Amino acid sequence: MSNTKLGKQFESIFRKDWKRCFPNTFIYRLPDQITGYKDTSQNPCDFLAFNNNTLWMLECKETTEGTINFSKIPQLERLEEYIGLDHVEQYIIVWYSQYDKVIACPASEALKMKKDGKKSISLKMLTDKSYNIIEVPSTKKRVFMESDYTCLLNKGE
Repeated sequence: MSNTKLGKQFESIFRKDWKRCFPNTFIYRLPDQITGYKDTSQNPCDFLAFNNNTLWMLECKETTEGTINFSKIPQLERLEEYIGLDHVEQYIIVWYSQYDKVIACPASEALKMKKDGKKSISLKMLTDKSYNIIEVPSTKKRVFMESDYTCLLNKGE
């Protein structure tokens, strides 16, 4: 179960960490579309960033569980149309708050998981290596993690 307040705060921490990791580059938080109905935003992601000649489409999620169900990531289908474009990367960034872990999952890998019949992105997938999920180097502060997103430039290699 995700804590909406922690999730929104994580977005703010993510933005700060991204700017620290990639100074003097562009990052923009797409405003949530407010219609009065929960979960009605049709944005493809939370953030657009430009760094290293690449447009980054980044969706941030927080969960208290060791897994995040795809039903909690409706943006995944919206990101699908951008997969394969030159110089465009799409990632789901997940903070597993009870486990002090942050991962970056390429949207293409998440879609591959769904095609393979998986229902979620699990922390266990970090060790089985079936999918290219990147554990983002992070240090726990008081509540939140301070993360180093420069690992995305190496695509987890």
